Amino acid sequence: MKRFRKEMGYFIFLIPSVILFTFCVIYPFLSGIQLAFTDWDGISRTYNFVGLDNFVRMLGDKNVLQPIKTTVIYGVGVTAANNILALFLAVTLSKKLKGKAFFKTSFFIPLAISAVLASFVWKYIDSNMLSAILGRSLLGRRETVLLGIIIISLWNNLGSNVMIYMAGIAGISRDYEEAAMIDGANTWQRFCNVTIPMLMPSFTICITLTLTSSLREFGTVLAATGGGPAGSSQTVAILIYDYMFKYSRAGYAQAISLVFMVFLVIIGLALTKFFRSKEVEA
Repeated sequence: MKRFRKEMGYFIFLIPSVILFTFCVIYPFLSGIQLAFTDWDGISRTYNFVGLDNFVRMLGDKNVLQPIKTTVIYGVGVTAANNILALFLAVTLSKKLKGKAFFKTSFFIPLAISAVLASFVWKYIDSNMLSAILGRSLLGRRETVLLGIIIISLWNNLGSNVMIYMAGIAGISRDYEEAAMIDGANTWQRFCNVTIPMLMPSFTICITLTLTSSLREFGTVLAATGGGPAGSSQTVAILIYDYMFKYSRAGYAQAISLVFMVFLVIIGLALTKFFRSKEVEA
């Protein structure tokens, strides 16, 4: 009976959070599902059910293809660059290094800055400094705009993955590396055959979260370019926003977002399953 009362006490503290989550997340999500099957314009109180018309229209909509391509390039680019750089920095900072605390803080501070503020800061740097040095604007040209946005994302989000990889490296027993050294393995062989396999749980977290979050990136792109120039940086999230608020086609926007959400869930589950299958027992 005492154990039951104790557990009920814990549950009572969860009730406010559960209620808030239900009304702020679950209810809007369930309400939004039905809107995907309507022609709602986002303003009117009335709308008509159109069945699967929005989903059928989506398959032949040429305006959706370019944002999908842009989203994939951006997501893969951010994920690859972020994790490679974060792993390199984590390995470097895990060694004896003067000023280690300073570098840790330097990489972590940008996490405290919102994506919107980071975008405005880098827009200023791009237009006033990089343009003078390079002779061109990264964010103002179709050929380089994605590179510019990727740089903003790396600066703003790199620190979290660095910390996760450093925690993973700190959890690797020295016995494995010492055994590899006795067997004659060099630094690169120890990294590939000891460090990488033991860091698989960290890869599961970092790669999965980085890819899924970058694929649904909205704030950075909207603040930095708004999808321009000429739609060259328009991602799926920006496309949904445009259909919802600019074109007053909320039902169609909801259909796109629903399909996009399913895609993200599948990607996240597939990556998690893949990396967990590669994890080894410590």
